[in-house]
Amino acid sequence: MNVQEAVKPRDKDESQSERFDRIYSTLRDRICLLAYRPGTILSEVVLAEEFGISRTPIKRVFNKLEFMGLVQIKNGVGTIVTDIDLLTFKETYDLRKRLAAMMGELSPVEITPAHLARIDRILAETEMLRTDRGNFDALAFVANDLQQLLLDLTGNTPLREVTELLYYRVARIWYTFLPQFGWDIVYEGQLKEVRDIRAAMVVNDILGVGQVRSVDLQRMMTLLGRTMVDA
Repeated sequence: MNVQEAVKPRDKDESQSERFDRIYSTLRDRICLLAYRPGTILSEVVLAEEFGISRTPIKRVFNKLEFMGLVQIKNGVGTIVTDIDLLTFKETYDLRKRLAAMMGELSPVEITPAHLARIDRILAETEMLRTDRGNFDALAFVANDLQQLLLDLTGNTPLREVTELLYYRVARIWYTFLPQFGWDIVYEGQLKEVRDIRAAMVVNDILGVGQVRSVDLQRMMTLLGRTMVDA
């Protein structure tokens, strides 16, 4: 899957909010999957033409990407994709692990049939990748879909906002090291997490969902730590 080709066709009935979310998520994924590498200057003109819109919505998207720490807007230079911050990744993962454990404690959300349908779809997509070895892009999109579901299951607004921000700030670090972990380790770990989250969701155990995510973050942090030591 080529992330730079992942532009969904524009729906003529699409609202401004939906359009913003679509363009933001597309550019965010391109940055996180390194289609736009650190130091890349993003052009308002080029992107406005690509998405068939004016430059104003692109500026709004750039502002959110800057808030997320993925770009920096410099007067006279443009919008630049930020460097990957390896120095704080462990601290960020530690914080993400603690926040994940809190999702079932602060304003827990009731799991609906729509939520279960989404986790079933994510599980099906993950299982299909078993025969698509080495497709780390597709696996990353599955991880992003799972993260979005978990955000939607987080009822506390500040917790949800901070969780989203931290996820995408370290997503590029995670993606950079995936090939070094090896496909089998990465795939089986992702599959287990999705299955365990689904099992907790089926019994409406939001606390259990958060605990599964917390344990998996510890697993990923351990893998990252070992890989960086060996590098």
